[in-house]
Amino acid sequence: MADKKRILFVGSFNPPADGRIGGQYFACRSLIESDLKDDFDFLLVDSTIDTIRASSVFKRLHKVPTRVLRCIRELLLSEVDAVLLFSSSGPSFVEKGSIGLLGKLLGKKVIIFPRSGPIIDNVARSKLYRRYLSAVVRSCDALICQSDYWRRFFLELVPERDGDKLVVIENWLPDSCFGDGVEKAYPRVMDRPLRILYFNRLERGKGIYDFLQAMLLLQRAGASVEAKIYGDGCERDNVQRFISENRLENTEYMGWLSSRKKDVISSFDLCLFTSHSEGFPNALLEVMALGVPVVASRVGAVNDLIEPGRNGFLVDAGSPDQMAQAVLTILREPSLLQEFSRRAIERVQEANRLGHAITKWRALLSTL
Repeated sequence: MADKKRILFVGSFNPPADGRIGGQYFACRSLIESDLKDDFDFLLVDSTIDTIRASSVFKRLHKVPTRVLRCIRELLLSEVDAVLLFSSSGPSFVEKGSIGLLGKLLGKKVIIFPRSGPIIDNVARSKLYRRYLSAVVRSCDALICQSDYWRRFFLELVPERDGDKLVVIENWLPDSCFGDGVEKAYPRVMDRPLRILYFNRLERGKGIYDFLQAMLLLQRAGASVEAKIYGDGCERDNVQRFISENRLENTEYMGWLSSRKKDVISSFDLCLFTSHSEGFPNALLEVMALGVPVVASRVGAVNDLIEPGRNGFLVDAGSPDQMAQAVLTILREPSLLQEFSRRAIERVQEANRLGHAITKWRALLSTL
């Protein structure tokens, strides 16, 4: 249709080389495959990372000039009405922010969507980065915040008059990620080992060693628990070595979870989410959507997802002892599991379905 608004969309659209699908890829693909395509013409520039494993910035930089030149060409030669930029933290935000600044110079509407917890550390470590981020936010037409927590964070970096630019759109899941509507049942008395799940990347920043230390503490305390680890990352071999060297009998590494994901996740009683920083973790959404209660680190949008004592527990990041204590509390009061499960499902169903997000995106994009 000739009257469609044309949007230059810089994000993750091609499957990663290693086949490990992350939240950025899912978010971008779900938007362009939704019925938004009936109203908007998306011109795509791909920025997919090669692997879910953390890699050196220098290994990724060689692709930046090609992307930037492609964006410049499209901005100058194509009839683009607006620019939509999905970014991570660090150099990714610098790259996408620069494209956004250029778009504004050429009279385009610009939306930027930072989706990474470490951006907090970037701002704390560098005054220059903070000033750059503030300049990008002031210049753009909208900055998407993954939750109220992130809106408060960005609000501290810009003048009050720019607060209206900060739009909250929480992460989303397709309906296929939700359960069948049957409430997950838990025993009133835990007469078997508590089944604990780790479902995240195997990186130090994701707190995998906090998880392992918590399981070691629980083993030493004689707690009746058994844990399984699903994920991949740079620490995979070291994780298996830790389990072996510490004779961790209650924990097993299972590999990457791809098939039968709903059945596997649903089989657990509790998930320990140990990240040191997060934007808005889709892994945690998937777990909650299936009614698995969570003990999670107090980071990023997790602060908005988990209401302590109501639909889960929050602990300090990097505190395996607090994680272990929360598990012991649940072992003493297993009735908490049923309550947390029900309220976790309610929280995610109300705010994090794909249809809910598409409605918000359509409203925002229509204003451009």
